[in-house]
Amino acid sequence: MLSWASVMRRLILLIVVPLLCAGTQVAQSPASSNQSTPGASVKKSPLVPYAGNWVGTFDGKPWVLLNLSLLGDQFSGSLYHSRHITVNDNGDLKTISEDSITEPLIEGKLNPDGLLLTVKDPETQESSRYLMKLTGENTADLKMIGMAMPPGMPKPKPWKLIKAANTAAKQSQGR
Repeated sequence: MLSWASVMRRLILLIVVPLLCAGTQVAQSPASSNQSTPGASVKKSPLVPYAGNWVGTFDGKPWVLLNLSLLGDQFSGSLYHSRHITVNDNGDLKTISEDSITEPLIEGKLNPDGLLLTVKDPETQESSRYLMKLTGENTADLKMIGMAMPPGMPKPKPWKLIKAANTAAKQSQGR
């Protein structure tokens, strides 16, 4: 004979689980006013490919990490990087410091050249700007914009970023 608890568990499984599944399908399906005819493509936001966790390495070690979360058409996130760098005469990274900083993202705006990012140093409150340009599905360049360089220091080349594998599946959720 079945116990009362066993009967209740089965009842919950028979009633609640199908309701939860139906609710999930409704939440994931587009609104009826946005439904299109079969075969028509759904327009994806041009911001979606930028969302995710991006990593730049130097000598095989991560030194710059860009986290971009997309909610609607607004980005949030942060830029973690070595506090001091030196570049060679060609503008390629030569050295990076051990000390690092995490700067919160203040703004991310798409323009014809790429995604213009503004971050703020939490200690000095100074803003810095970067331009992120996609170079492939999971690759991008990150370039410093309008920053004063020490005398004699060549202008740094854009840094190569690779999208972390665990964020590739999440980018489709930012529609």
